[in-house]
Amino acid sequence: MSDNQSWNSSGSEDDLETESGHAVEFGGVLSKWTNYIHGWQDRWVVLKNNTLSYYKSQDEREYGCRGSLCLSKAIITPHEFDECRLDISVNDSVWYLRAQDPEHRHQWIDSIELHRVRRTPGLRNRRRLPDGLHYITV
Repeated sequence: MSDNQSWNSSGSEDDLETESGHAVEFGGVLSKWTNYIHGWQDRWVVLKNNTLSYYKSQDEREYGCRGSLCLSKAIITPHEFDECRLDISVNDSVWYLRAQDPEHRHQWIDSIELHRVRRTPGLRNRRRLPDGLHYITV
């Protein structure tokens, strides 16, 4: 896992939309379990519009995502023993993800849950984002 794990930032809005109404995305590096040959690989992960997408790296975003999950029906499960890991499942698809440390895992889980609440009609209450969460303005 890289030592420079952080949320990218270009603003400090307190909501999931900018004043102009544009969607905001969150992004950062998480390790994703690929297979038994390659194991855990660092990936650039983006949360936007109730979708979690991953890219090989931040620089390769222009080539398109390698996979995405709609979070509406996702089940987010913190791992029982690994304090840095979270599993996200939708139907028969499961992503095994690992943060740099337990604090970053907690930030990701809070951000995903908050993003889902904010994107679900009828639940659009104004809430502050977890400490340490920043924005990438689209």
